[in-house]
Amino acid sequence: MEAKESKLIKKDIPHCKHFVVRKKRFCKMTVKTGKEYCGEHMPNSGNITGDESKKDLRVVCPLDRKHTCYAHNLSKHLKMCNARPKPSVPYIARGINCGEVIPETGERCKLNSQTLDSYTVEEIRGVIEKILKLHDDILKIDITEKILQHPLLENEVAKPELGDKSKKHLYQTSSLLGYLKEYDLFQPDTGFIEFGAGKGKLSFWMANALEGINNSVVLLIERASLRHKMDNKLDKSSGKVQRIRADIGDLVLQHVETLKRVKGIVGVTKHLCGDATGKKSVVCKC
Repeated sequence: MEAKESKLIKKDIPHCKHFVVRKKRFCKMTVKTGKEYCGEHMPNSGNITGDESKKDLRVVCPLDRKHTCYAHNLSKHLKMCNARPKPSVPYIARGINCGEVIPETGERCKLNSQTLDSYTVEEIRGVIEKILKLHDDILKIDITEKILQHPLLENEVAKPELGDKSKKHLYQTSSLLGYLKEYDLFQPDTGFIEFGAGKGKLSFWMANALEGINNSVVLLIERASLRHKMDNKLDKSSGKVQRIRADIGDLVLQHVETLKRVKGIVGVTKHLCGDATGKKSVVCKC
């Protein structure tokens, strides 16, 4: 009964009337009493006459044009904006992993950034045929699918309230942890790095699986700023868990202090390139 009442209460709260074309729905943000739009989508008045209109005026953030802020609050926003310049750190070197340096100019050669639709069907088929021929002539092995499980996630996967999408990610995480266990990679004095960590769900379970293993650390690498991160539920006071906001192209791992106290490194990634990797996951040791 309480759940139904809470849903009714939530439904009665006024929401923003801005229609998000990309998502084909209205904005889900709530609005202030007497307003029709949230702060981000509030239309600016062309003729500002009163103090109230001035207070509602929003301007484009000069640090990141993808969002806006209140004009009267601009100076405060610039101090806390996620796009503000970050202090220099030794493990960030712009473009260090993005190509070789050209001696004449001192600049790094840019990697080929052409999209798939810029190639003809014949060119794509030609590449596929070359890959298949190399596999048949040199590798001569059958590629099989092997999905493992880790006992740590059994109770979580069994929860009846979880939907298919949530369980799909749990199955993938369980399989990755299963591979780490099968190849005996849960070892002391090892740093586990999750590239493209997102909200850190994989690292959360990986950190739990590492409990009791001496001098093991978990490092999360993610270039975006995200809310509701799972690693916030882990104890970071011991220095065993660290999140770094950085692009992999700019990251210098040997300068990360957390990794200097371990002897080996295991890299893990899941959906690193979004749709480009589909359901593929990778585990590597170095």
